[in-house]
Amino acid sequence: MITVLVPTGARTFLWDNTVKKIGLLGLILLILVVVGAIITAGQMGETSHAYARGRVILNPALEQDAAGIRTLFIVASGTDRPMPLGAFRKSLSEDAKGVVYDFVLTKDNMQSMMGDAPWPQSFKLKARLDRDGAAGPDSSGDLVGEIFPVERGQSDLEIRIDRVVN
Repeated sequence: MITVLVPTGARTFLWDNTVKKIGLLGLILLILVVVGAIITAGQMGETSHAYARGRVILNPALEQDAAGIRTLFIVASGTDRPMPLGAFRKSLSEDAKGVVYDFVLTKDNMQSMMGDAPWPQSFKLKARLDRDGAAGPDSSGDLVGEIFPVERGQSDLEIRIDRVVN
């Protein structure tokens, strides 16, 4: 074992300089970690990009039929498959009139029905004011409107609810 004797003043000097160096290095490391986190978050943006953006509009002639309905579904379907790709549900606080809802459909807010499969480039959207509030096929008394084709990432869409399901 080797013993090194360091005078007390030198020990204090070495300790102070080491703490300052570690402090400065620690601060630099912390800044690098924070900057890296900000860059990563910026690259990710939202956790998913918008599949579609727009608004759901109710035909004024159907306002009486919409009275009391408190559930809006927006359902995306593929061009070549009967099953929906995904669905979005919104609870309404009042009767639907005019612009019912401004929507942004993303991976995060849609319930996917296609597993990990990639979202198609082209699809259709259906808005449904659902009388019983239950997911599933259209039922008598529901109010619906559709648009097709919708291209992935498209914005300024208008889905016009214009018919009552018999």
